Amino acid sequence: MKSKTPSTLREALRQPENVAAGLSVPERLLLFCIASHTDWQKAGVTPATVTAMMVRGLIERNAGGRLSLTNEGREVLAALLLGGIPSR
Repeated sequence: MKSKTPSTLREALRQPENVAAGLSVPERLLLFCIASHTDWQKAGVTPATVTAMMVRGLIERNAGGRLSLTNEGREVLAALLLGGIPSR
């Protein structure tokens, strides 16, 4: 069996389904809140979760200062909604 090179392994880990499978419940909740324009703070999501998701490149602040999904964040949310995520 051919072993994966570091770059192909990195690419495989960045696939939306794989990223989605690695998200915690608060991280998943944050994606849903942002996509539905729901107050993430009232949903119990912490600022630390927001920071972690920004570092992962799944969310960003838009010009108005509100949180929004990045293109990758939208792909990961789509993977969550379609249910094609490998279980942990």
